[in-house]
Amino acid sequence: MNKFIKNIVAFSLKNKFFIYFLTVVLIILGIVSYKNTPIEAFPDFTNTQIIIISQWRGRSAEEVERFVTVPLEIAMTSVQKKTNVRSISMFGLSVIKILFEDNIEDFFARQQVNNAISTVSMPEGVEAEVEPPYGPTGEIFRYTIQSKNRDTRDLLTYQDWIIRRQLLSVSGVADVVTFGGQQKIFEVNVNPGLLEKYNISALDVYNAVAKSNLNVGGDVIEKNGQAYVVRGLGLITKIEDIGDIVIDNIDDMPITVKDVAEVTLSSLPRVGQVGMDKVDDVIEGIVVMRKGLNPHEVLNSVKEKVDELNTKILPSDINLVTYYDRDNLIKFCTETVLGNLIEGIILVTLVVLLFMADFRATLIVSIIIPLSLLFAFICMRIKGMSANLISMGAIDFGIIIDGAVVMVEGLFVALDHKAKEIGIPKYNLLSKLGIIKNTGGDMAKAIFFSKLIIITALIPIFAFQRVEGKIFSPLAYTLGFALLGALLFTLTLVPVMASWLFKKNVRERKNPIVGFINKYALGFFKITYANKKISLFIALVIMILTMYSFRFLGTEFLPPLNEGALWIEAKMPMSMSLQQTVVLEHQVRDIILSFPEVQSVLSQTGRSNDGTDPSGFFLNQACVNLFPKKECKLRQIQGIDYNYSQPIRDNVEEAVAGLNCNNAIKIFGDNLVTLDTLSKQVLNAIRDVRGIREVGILKNIGQPELSIVLDERKLADYGIIKEECQAIIEMAIGGKAATQLYDGEKKFDIRIRYPKDYREDENDIRNIMVPTIRGTKVPLKEISVIKKETGSAFIYRDLNKRLIAVKFTVRDRDLGSTIKEAQSQINKVVKLPKGYSIVWTGEFESQVRATNRLTQVVPICLILIFILLFITFGNAKDAGLVLINVPFALIGGILALHITGVFFGVSAGVGFIALFGVCVQNGVILTSVFKKNLELKMPIDEAIINGVASRIRPVIMTAMMATIGLLPAATSTGIGSESQKPLAIVVIGGLITATILILFIFPIIFKGVYRHRLSN
Repeated sequence: MNKFIKNIVAFSLKNKFFIYFLTVVLIILGIVSYKNTPIEAFPDFTNTQIIIISQWRGRSAEEVERFVTVPLEIAMTSVQKKTNVRSISMFGLSVIKILFEDNIEDFFARQQVNNAISTVSMPEGVEAEVEPPYGPTGEIFRYTIQSKNRDTRDLLTYQDWIIRRQLLSVSGVADVVTFGGQQKIFEVNVNPGLLEKYNISALDVYNAVAKSNLNVGGDVIEKNGQAYVVRGLGLITKIEDIGDIVIDNIDDMPITVKDVAEVTLSSLPRVGQVGMDKVDDVIEGIVVMRKGLNPHEVLNSVKEKVDELNTKILPSDINLVTYYDRDNLIKFCTETVLGNLIEGIILVTLVVLLFMADFRATLIVSIIIPLSLLFAFICMRIKGMSANLISMGAIDFGIIIDGAVVMVEGLFVALDHKAKEIGIPKYNLLSKLGIIKNTGGDMAKAIFFSKLIIITALIPIFAFQRVEGKIFSPLAYTLGFALLGALLFTLTLVPVMASWLFKKNVRERKNPIVGFINKYALGFFKITYANKKISLFIALVIMILTMYSFRFLGTEFLPPLNEGALWIEAKMPMSMSLQQTVVLEHQVRDIILSFPEVQSVLSQTGRSNDGTDPSGFFLNQACVNLFPKKECKLRQIQGIDYNYSQPIRDNVEEAVAGLNCNNAIKIFGDNLVTLDTLSKQVLNAIRDVRGIREVGILKNIGQPELSIVLDERKLADYGIIKEECQAIIEMAIGGKAATQLYDGEKKFDIRIRYPKDYREDENDIRNIMVPTIRGTKVPLKEISVIKKETGSAFIYRDLNKRLIAVKFTVRDRDLGSTIKEAQSQINKVVKLPKGYSIVWTGEFESQVRATNRLTQVVPICLILIFILLFITFGNAKDAGLVLINVPFALIGGILALHITGVFFGVSAGVGFIALFGVCVQNGVILTSVFKKNLELKMPIDEAIINGVASRIRPVIMTAMMATIGLLPAATSTGIGSESQKPLAIVVIGGLITATILILFIFPIIFKGVYRHRLSN
């Protein structure tokens, strides 16, 4: 291996122009790759999931669960590679989510789900629809439809039949979700009095309308040598046609629909409503992007289509207005990342210049920074990866180019030594290729294995699962690719450029900065070296105390990411109607708009028109656009519970926990009443735990119901067919679509329903007349028991079991200690019946999983690093000696977290992992120098002192570069900077203590190990 590495340097020096040519090719490929790499604000945090939506209008949550949700869940048991099946059943809607293992392709998952659905027999009129492939971060664009002259019914027609179709045609758009507006229908309001007069039932009207809307084909007739296609045209094309439909013939007089009913233009019962600022009724469209695509490109295409709709397609009085544009967040995050990277590059370059005091050396090192980044973009493009805030923002160019720094510094010192030995005039005439080849070859092995060790240290990050894996594996790939590129250019381009730039006048000038550092660092080293036992004792005490203090660090999963927008949920009493919720929500919007920090607010009440966002009328969600770096907190309105989040975070939390919250306690069981009781006990147990905020129950029970229980005996006595009775109830109260009216490509339901005056209250419903087989009619109250009950509003299921959840947020305290105290309180207070269980989910579940994974993988990683060290040195003693440096870095990382008050989470854990490789690299450099001096027959003390003196500059310089390179990330306050801050803080703190202890304590340990060996 050593010979192979030396040959790389030799080959590069022998084929300089080939190396330059390859560098130019890589630059061109890198620029092309950069321009074609998707850039995201945040990565898609979730695995592949398939969503099945089934609508069954007018049916209660329990009916939907029994006849739709459970059969579909049972069918999904045969689906392979799934991890979970979750569902929500509510009034008229079933939503099922099937989650899959890591790295499962959407096509594979979708094919299995579709095959399973085909085996399920669904109720009449119910279709299970599989949603397009998108993730919780896919909502990239929101717009509203505005017009001064048209109502929301007319605007929704344009949305459903023109706007949505046009936007779906845009490449990369998975779906366009519509929220709000009145869905246009034609309603036949049947008058019960007139039905009684003509002895006709509502069912007769329904059957007549359903059978009177069709075309037929009469095949072909031939006449005068031409073939005529025969068509029987009977489709309903206008509202007047509905009124002229014949229902019956009494005494040779036709009874038409208009004789017993009024046909009107109407709307379906609303399932949700949208308000914006001061307006209570607007239509919102949400454009959702397919997974894995470039959001910037898709957004550009969407905005072009919106502009085309506004200027060329829609009437002049209809306009699409952008409310939320993901490009703004991408722009802010890109500015944050670029700002940190540019500042880091400048600072790193300045450090090199200050330490080397030579522009040529600085140029060689600095050029590796953009080259390594371009190489990373090439690899990312090949792998099909995107760039995002987390993967790019935490790149430390100090760590990436430290190998180049060591190489350049070594070559510069060797050439300077030669110049001093023979004089500058002779040096300028001398060929330096042999010196560069030998010196570069000697240093290449340590650089190669040091970089390989840093890359190996990233292995635990690749081992992360689910959310944490999706977040941090792109960072590990990006950093690994950049390190690989830096290594490649260090072994090839750096020696070639050195042979060109260091041809003449290489002279190490007197550097006051380096002189100052060398003087005091070497002086301090001699003090510690002279007092070995005291120095080791102090270092050991500091290490033990610091490691012990780790248990007092607060823990978290991830720091909250600032998206520059606020997502507020306001929960009203569960029994509240849509109209009353809209009134209260207007007040909430007024309060939000009263804050000077708020630009605008868009509120959603209820659920979306297609059921993709399952919510009740009691829930209002507001997307608040804020001016930069502002916050607001609402004053309380009685009966309203608030929950604060952000648009992307809210979707991700729901996808991770399966519920609309970032932490939840799931209580599993069969009986909804028992679950409700247990949830109240759990809520009371954790309510007063310090750090727990916004605690509440995601209730199952609370929906007021008017139950009509048919009496089988009385149905038989009166001769009433149950199916016809149920059809009358459905038509009279909720309305039932008999057929559709076609208007060009558009089609609208024709629904049969009683007028509002005949279905307004319980007494009206009691007097609905039901036909018998004898031709008479009986009031509904005679054949049924009609009573008011409190039923299920939602039925949540997970792993084929019912559940109820207590949701909460942790603020002003770390996650780990808060959950520990909450668990203790619940264990004291709550006694679960047999068959019931509790599961903690959300951020805490992800944190525990990530921590467990680290405890499994980090030891394996250290073993791999030990093997690499063994290959480097050829013996286990040196390999073990270098690994001693790992605790040196942990000390600084832990102390940095204590000082800054940052909690230990996955981001900080990734920082510690990155430190492993860096501190081992410095140990390799020092050990190699010490051993080389010993091979030169120096006494051990002289070998160590000379080694430390010669390595002070490169060790401190590389540490300062890595530290200063991450300083912008550690201090940044821009949008999206929160995710990289813990990582940067840990690396900076760890490098400080690692550098100090490696220079001043590690040589003492080295002597202790080698003194015995040399004496033997």
